[in-house]
Parts: sequence; C-alpha cells; structure tokens
Amino acid sequence: MIPFNILFAEQLFSGTVLGVDHKKRIATIFIIEDLENNRKLPGVKMFFGYEIRDCLKFSEKQLMLKQGTQNRTKTIQISCSDSRDKLEDTTIGNDFGEQRFSELEDESLKYIVIDQFHQKFGPAIFHIKKQSAIGVAVEGIDICRFGKLCLIQIATVNQIYLFDIFLLGPVAFKNGLKMILEDSDILKVIHDCRLVSDCLYHQYRVDLTNVFDTQVADVLQFSLETGGLLPSCVSTLEECLVRHLSLPTTKALFLQHSACPVKENPKVWTCRPLPIGLMQRAGLEVMYLLSLRSVLMDKLMMDFTTQVDNYLSMYRNMPCINLGSAEHYSMELPYELKELAVIQRLRRGDAMKSYKIDENGLLVRPHPQFEKTPEAEGRILNTDDIPELESIEPSRENVLEMQNDEIPLLEPRPDCTEDLCPPLERISLSVF
Repeated sequence: MIPFNILFAEQLFSGTVLGVDHKKRIATIFIIEDLENNRKLPGVKMFFGYEIRDCLKFSEKQLMLKQGTQNRTKTIQISCSDSRDKLEDTTIGNDFGEQRFSELEDESLKYIVIDQFHQKFGPAIFHIKKQSAIGVAVEGIDICRFGKLCLIQIATVNQIYLFDIFLLGPVAFKNGLKMILEDSDILKVIHDCRLVSDCLYHQYRVDLTNVFDTQVADVLQFSLETGGLLPSCVSTLEECLVRHLSLPTTKALFLQHSACPVKENPKVWTCRPLPIGLMQRAGLEVMYLLSLRSVLMDKLMMDFTTQVDNYLSMYRNMPCINLGSAEHYSMELPYELKELAVIQRLRRGDAMKSYKIDENGLLVRPHPQFEKTPEAEGRILNTDDIPELESIEPSRENVLEMQNDEIPLLEPRPDCTEDLCPPLERISLSVF
C-alpha cells in the first residue's frame, strides 16, 4: 500500500485505502491519524466519490499544513498513477512477489464475500440469526489477543459467508456478529476454539458461548474407541475430515497444499482483493463443520444407543414364566451395563496391539492417507449366471417319517477339548 493524499472538505486525515466500489464510487479507508489535531484514529471509514476534491502525494502533507488552505482536506492513501482517481489494489504481486495460490475446481463450493455494510451484510446477519447451528472459522495473522483478525467464515446448512473483518473493522461485531457469536441458542461448531476465543474476547469483547469443538470431540471419540486411552496429539481439521467424513481426495489435498504458503507468509490474508484460492480455502474450512459434528455425535453416542437398545429388549424378550412382578426388581446394576467394563478392557487390549506408544504412555495415531488407495478388486458375480435349483416336494410318506423321528440333542464329543462357548474376554473387539 503506497501512501497518497486526497483533498476533502472540512478536515485533513492520513490513512490507507482498503477497498473501492467503482460502481458506487465508494472508498473504504483505514484512517491512521488526524493531521489537524495530531492524533491517531483507529477504525475504518467510508467516503463517497463526490467528497474527494483532489489527490496529493503523501510527501506534500507538511506543505499543505503550512499553507493553511481555505478548503480543509482529508488525506487518505491512494494511487495517482493515471489521470483518473483509480485506487491501487494490494495484490499478491505488489506486496508478496509473484506468489500464486492454486484454485479448486469444484462447483459445489459457493460462498458470499461480505466486505461492505450495505446490501449483503444485513441480510446475512438476519439469515444466520435464524439458524440453530452454524460452522465458524477465522483467518488472519497470528490469531490471538495480539494478532490480526482478517476474515470470519460462517457456514449455515445451505450458505457460506466470508466476513472481511480487515475491511469492515470492529463495527462488524457491533452490527450483528457479536450478537450471533454470543447467542446461547445458536450452536457454534469450531475446530480448535482456543485461540479464536482468545482473539475475539480480548480484541472485540466477544464471549463465545454454546460451542461444539470438533477437535475435542475427535479426542474423546478416540478415547472411547480405545477403552479410555488418549492419543499423543490432536488432529488437524484436514485429518478429521478425512478420518470421519472420508473427504474427497481433491479437497483434502487442496487444504493440505494451500496450508504451506499460508504458514510461510500469513500476511497474505491482508491482500485485497483476496486471491480466489485463499477464499476457496476459507470457505472449505467451514463447509463440512456441521456434517463433521453430526458424524462425531453419532460415534460418541454409539455405546449409549447400544445400551438403550439392550434395555428396550431386556424384559420385552423375556419369557413370561421368568418375568415375575416389577416390585421384585432391585436397583442393582444390570448385567448388561456391567459388560461395559469388560468392553473397555477388551478395547484397551486391542488398542495396545494396534497403536505404538510414546514415552508418555500415549497412543501414536497414524495420519490418515490423503492419497487415493487402490481399490480391491473382488469377484463380480452376475445373478443371471446363478443356476436355478429345482424344488422337490416331499412325498406324504417322507413327511410322516420326519415327524415321527426324534430330533437328537447336540452334545459335545468326548474327544473335543476346545471350549464350545469361549468366555467374553476372548471375544474380539471388532464386534463392539
């Protein structure tokens, strides 16, 4: 961003142009300081084209103050490279060399970029307010209480919104985002909400409530699967999407590859206009959060639903002669629920065999494979090739003979040394 001055009526300011709407001739300005009163002014302001009187270079600032012109001016950063008032874009090529970002060819990924308060902002807030659950993610430079928040992504069931906080400024939270993020009736699905909560609370006084963290749910689901053991590390969003949702390979690789240049230079999130590849990455990060929560909830509740099914059939399938009176049943823990301890012990045993263990006694979980794995080729049998069996009706004599025969009881052979009914501890964990 190159500093320039624009002449306005009434006052003199110095700042930076963040964006321009050429159709409506509106400039979004980040004001740096009030030159007339010699004080810094935080925040973003919008100016219309008719307010602009002239354009001066930034070096002429002191000259303007000394001359004390009759028409007071406001000064903002713009580019005056040609005769028209054409604002300079802060693109990748200008500030970050020739770095480019790959783009994802997927028609299902659609999003709405909101970088102005008129037109799209109000309807988006109204639509999000009516939702019971939303996906939330953020982008910026070192997201924390000391970092720079540039983008907030919010996904509903049928829409993805990208709120450009870099252009909208803190006013966006006062105009509706704070109300949504603090609404206890709206479930916010976030992957790793720690630094997001720190940034929103200390910079914008937003206290996140009613949050479902998919990273926490992934660890808890792994602990249930392994009988109470814990993994050595948490999973990234890409790993969770591949592990639980079987995310298509193209999208998984796109998220994985686009993360590298962003980590190397996080300032790319301050580029305006944002490259399409960055906007696609931002949209893809919230696109599947609601589906991921649904799958994780099913896995977390699997043991619970299984035991409820056992409860439903416990007395219902019992013979009447064994049922008795309901008054005689005590509050002792049923046998079916006591099996949970056995199931957890079996799961721990299988987990110790399946995973490596680090020096802290935690399980080392392998990373999911993003690449395509060759599918096993099974034998394909055409149903037309199956020969039809001829049905033979038994004669009356055979039927009478079968009815008169006694059915022998199955008894173990004397030479059989193998347990016909092994104890529960020897049953494989795979059935659970």
